Amino acid sequence: VIYRSPNGDPGEFFTEFTQLVSNFPKDCKTVILGDFNFDIINQNNRFSNKFENLILSHGFFPLISKPTHSISDSQQSCIDNILTDDIDSVALSAVVDNMCSHHKPILALFNFKNLKSNDCVSPPKQTQYYSYSKMNIQSVLNDLEVKKHSLYGPGCTDFEIFFQIFSQAIDTNCKLSTPKTTKRNSVNNPWITDSIIDAIQVKDSLHS
Repeated sequence: VIYRSPNGDPGEFFTEFTQLVSNFPKDCKTVILGDFNFDIINQNNRFSNKFENLILSHGFFPLISKPTHSISDSQQSCIDNILTDDIDSVALSAVVDNMCSHHKPILALFNFKNLKSNDCVSPPKQTQYYSYSKMNIQSVLNDLEVKKHSLYGPGCTDFEIFFQIFSQAIDTNCKLSTPKTTKRNSVNNPWITDSIIDAIQVKDSLHS
């Protein structure tokens, strides 16, 4: 978990972040949560752009792309995020609205599997347990719309109840009756390649 003060030096943070992720074990799945105070939806801010390029160049992907912080309707920013280097295991990510706070809660669901020590090498096949098609997601939204009185407002004070209703909607509408297998995995079909990393670094050097 990382917190960067909005008054902190961006350059110092970039250096320390690079050192941190460089020491992570290469054979482990990593998830980083934090309030980074870099607004990644503000494309006019050079520090925000550099932060996004930095995490991408290290193989991490930001799961949140909607506003997570607001002082008013006209001042919204995405400064809280969840980063992962295992995008294939992400089931979904979300920002929880209608909360009485400047910072909105963020969440992510992962389909992590328990692997034996001799299974650390990427398996030849990957199993898909959920289908997040447009039609299925719409069914989830319809389901939650019916139960919205239990999800937020004065009557909803227990996060466990919210999580149970949310998870049940996902399982009911998106879980496959029969899991599918595919040979595509993060090793033979990586979401970010060496050439993309090189392009990001060149772009970053041109803007700096």
